[in-house]
Amino acid sequence: MATKPSSGLRLKLEERLTCPVCLDYYTNPKTLPCLHSFCQHCLEGLPLDKKNETFYLSCPTCRHCTELPEEGLAFFPVAFHLNDLKDMYSLTKKTADLPNPQVLTCSDHGKPLEFFCETCDAVICSHCSVRNHKHHEYDLITDSYTKHCQKLKECLSPVEAKKEALKKFLSALGEREGEIRERGEKVIEEIQKMAEEMINVLRQSERKLTEQAKRVIDDKLKVLSDQMKSAEMSLTLLEDVENDVEQSLQTDSLQQVLMSKRQMMERMSRLNKVTAQINVEELHIKEKADFVLSKGIISLHHIGDIISGTTALQQCRVKEINHFSEAVSFSLSIEAPDSTLLLVPLPSLRCSLVPVSKGDQPIHTIVTTTSTDPGVYRIQCNPSIHGAYTVKVQVYDIQLEDTLLTVPFDPYLDNITPVHTITELTNPWGVAVSDDNQVIITECGVHCITVLDREGKKIKSFGGKGRSGNVKFSTPRGVAITSDKFILVSDHNRIHKISMDGYHIASVGEKGSGPLQFNTPSGIAISPITGQVYVVDNGNHRIQVLNPDLTFSHSFGSRGSANGQFKSPGDIAIDSQGLVYVVDGWNHRIQKFSPDGKFVDQFGSRGSDPGQLNGPFGITIDTAATGLVYVSEWDNYRISVFTSDGVFVSMFGSKGSNIDQFNVPYGLTFNKDGLLYVCDWNNCRLVVY
Repeated sequence: MATKPSSGLRLKLEERLTCPVCLDYYTNPKTLPCLHSFCQHCLEGLPLDKKNETFYLSCPTCRHCTELPEEGLAFFPVAFHLNDLKDMYSLTKKTADLPNPQVLTCSDHGKPLEFFCETCDAVICSHCSVRNHKHHEYDLITDSYTKHCQKLKECLSPVEAKKEALKKFLSALGEREGEIRERGEKVIEEIQKMAEEMINVLRQSERKLTEQAKRVIDDKLKVLSDQMKSAEMSLTLLEDVENDVEQSLQTDSLQQVLMSKRQMMERMSRLNKVTAQINVEELHIKEKADFVLSKGIISLHHIGDIISGTTALQQCRVKEINHFSEAVSFSLSIEAPDSTLLLVPLPSLRCSLVPVSKGDQPIHTIVTTTSTDPGVYRIQCNPSIHGAYTVKVQVYDIQLEDTLLTVPFDPYLDNITPVHTITELTNPWGVAVSDDNQVIITECGVHCITVLDREGKKIKSFGGKGRSGNVKFSTPRGVAITSDKFILVSDHNRIHKISMDGYHIASVGEKGSGPLQFNTPSGIAISPITGQVYVVDNGNHRIQVLNPDLTFSHSFGSRGSANGQFKSPGDIAIDSQGLVYVVDGWNHRIQKFSPDGKFVDQFGSRGSDPGQLNGPFGITIDTAATGLVYVSEWDNYRISVFTSDGVFVSMFGSKGSNIDQFNVPYGLTFNKDGLLYVCDWNNCRLVVY
């Protein structure tokens, strides 16, 4: 019960929907920049042209060359207007093969199909309109056909508008593509021109540096040539004297030899005066092969220099020494006065390490280099102890200025012994070291803070009777140094901020369990990222976090043994990533938290075996070198070392008062040079490793 549509419209649609390559209906149509459309699989079957590593596609219709996108043919825009036309064609195709309207009759009543029911979307006869389609909306088939055609034209109207807009857009894209290609070609030309200019300048610098090297070589060879000529003349003279004497002695007549005795002796006397000026003991070569290339591209016009002679080499210095690695090696480079790096042949470079103030013999080293980093030399050695060393570098036979190197504490060494101990302290509890290596110690037994220099000599103390400053302490414990060089001290239920001279700046806290209230605060740590102050609130079994101005931020933890809970926490440390490590004393473990106090991990259990803890108290992290975690145990009288993930590394110390023993170790810390400081509470000393 359908009406046959206009065949003219269907034919036009079929023509528009036919691909000019495969002559079939479009499948996944794509539009080229020239605005011609083809099936994607037809485009994939076309041959490609290659020019300068770029592929080009020729349009089958107009032969316009189009650069193939890096993403492939699928990156060409979809021909949406053809897809819309395909949908419209599918609608018209439903009735495309119906017989001529003049002969179409109703299959139920045998009457002509003269009406179209809008309600049922079907063609009907007059009988259908009063029986099966009564009360439906219907109209004469000619009128419905006219309305339908009008609607189809209205549907095509936006399609045409969009098609024109797309054509304009594709045209604009083509123009922009041409602009980009044109600009790109100019930029590439400019780059090539600039590179050629730079190469020419570099070649000029090469010629200049080569000429400088040749002048140094010629000057040195001229000195050697003059010496050679002088030596050859002296040798010839001596050979002449020798020949004269030999010829005189070879005469057969003894009478003739004696008759010419006077003349010969006079001649020998004259020759002896000349040969006397030749002192073989003072002969020495005046020149050496002591010139090297200093490499450093200060500018294209200055890519290096030739350093020649003792005076010039003495002006060079060791530029940089990195820290020791686990393979006991470090690297150094040598800098010329103009800041360029010296390229010294390996056989002409020697390096040794001499312990400072220990009287030990120099440590032998092996010097190597790599082709990837010219001018940087890798020094391999095996120091038996850590501490300060003098690095002695010799180029040819010229000794450069000495450089200091500190070998940091290495827990992997078999023999771990202190560098020295600092005595005459009273129950040292906490320790911190400033950037200028001033050592700050809290002496809990005499209620004061003591400041030592790098060598351990007492500079000053404050907080007690007869001491400098204007602060007073009750039981100072934890200590830390802020980035702006102020000292923070945990005291009896308070936190003090004082200057490096011992003068009071601020104090916060009182006894209690609320914010900014404390019950025996102990360890203090400062976040290297936020500057916030983390305080161990021992009696409240929690951590309080203060802002840099000592106002309250937040707290975390409570009494207990679950993750995130504490039993008498003692000390705290923060690594370079801002993660917080807390010594959970009576739970005999270390807990790790995020900066905002969320539990991350924990390690340790009660015991005295390797990896176990018994009464852990102090903690520090070697953030400058290995990132290892060091924990003092007052019931095991030792220091245990772990990785940041809690893997046991080593331990050292035992109960006693010998140099390698402890009697209740408390606070500990590293200085910037890798030296480890440990407060030995009952031995009343500070042990330095």
